[in-house]
Amino acid sequence: MRNSLLRPHTGAGNRDRAKARVPLLLLTATLLAVGCNSDGRQQDNAQSSPRPVRVAEARLLDEPERLRLPGALRARQRAELTFLHPGYLAERHVELGDNVAAGELLATLHNPTLQPGVASAQARVNEARARLDQLEVDTRRQTTLVERRLISDDQLDQTRTQRDAARAALEQAEAALSEARSQLAEASLRAPFDGRIARFLAEPGDFVAAGQPVIAISQERALEIEVALPSETDLNRLTALRVIRIEDGQFIGGEITGRGQAAPGQPRPVIVAPAGMADASWASGDSVHVEFELAAVVRVAVPLAALIDPGTGITRLFRVRDGRADRVSVQAGRLSGGWVTVFGDIEPGDRIVTAGQALLLDGEAIQVIE
Repeated sequence: MRNSLLRPHTGAGNRDRAKARVPLLLLTATLLAVGCNSDGRQQDNAQSSPRPVRVAEARLLDEPERLRLPGALRARQRAELTFLHPGYLAERHVELGDNVAAGELLATLHNPTLQPGVASAQARVNEARARLDQLEVDTRRQTTLVERRLISDDQLDQTRTQRDAARAALEQAEAALSEARSQLAEASLRAPFDGRIARFLAEPGDFVAAGQPVIAISQERALEIEVALPSETDLNRLTALRVIRIEDGQFIGGEITGRGQAAPGQPRPVIVAPAGMADASWASGDSVHVEFELAAVVRVAVPLAALIDPGTGITRLFRVRDGRADRVSVQAGRLSGGWVTVFGDIEPGDRIVTAGQALLLDGEAIQVIE
């Protein structure tokens, strides 16, 4: 009886509570819809908001190009002297820094085979000469006997043949003696020109192989510099050249005296001679800079800050077109005073983004900040 009385009461309570929840659900759904619409409008506003940037106009760059390369002064006439035969360096006859004259004895080589070779060659010469002298006497004597008809002509002809062979043998022996004497003379190292002893490359008592440098000599009256010039440099545009000494900043003019051939992907060796010496203190070994000035070639340039390289090796920048960012791929050239020449679809007067382009997208709306 108690249960039957309570059931209707419980059902009515549930219906009342269900009716009370309906307005709450409608209110919650309305608030969510309003919130979603508000977030959508905020996102749309954020996407449509122009990104602030700073710009600069591209311009033509017509300044002379300057290229400064490091180098060192060296003697134009220089040599590393060697012996033509192996042996032990017996003696040096000069000191480091000595001024020497052409033909002056610098060092002596000891080779046990050279002196005996001269003596042996001399003995062969003496032997050949004695035999020739004897055959000359025999020829004259037999000629007299033939005239008296005491011997036949055949005997005289044989003696003459032996005499001619002995004369040829003597000539060969004398040539061998001359060669042996030349080899012995080559054991004496002499200065090939007037100069100064620059350095020693072997010490007395050292064994030196044939062709191994022993003494370096140089002539300081004329100096030069060898520099590695980038292979793409057009020397036909050269307008000025000077040599700057790093130690004190002194500079003098210069001229190109030699041009080498550049290997693929390698710089070109160029020899530069100073046009004159500022003072006697300029010497071989001084560190210098060689400055090349090339005639200007008019190119389009943009500020260096405008370039973006994402690490792919493709340089790009943004220019302003109809209030939006227009991405352009370019190739960078030379740098001058914060401006860099570029090769690509860029014209003088184009407005180039120089700040704010880090997160900029192609076609994105932008706002130029003056």
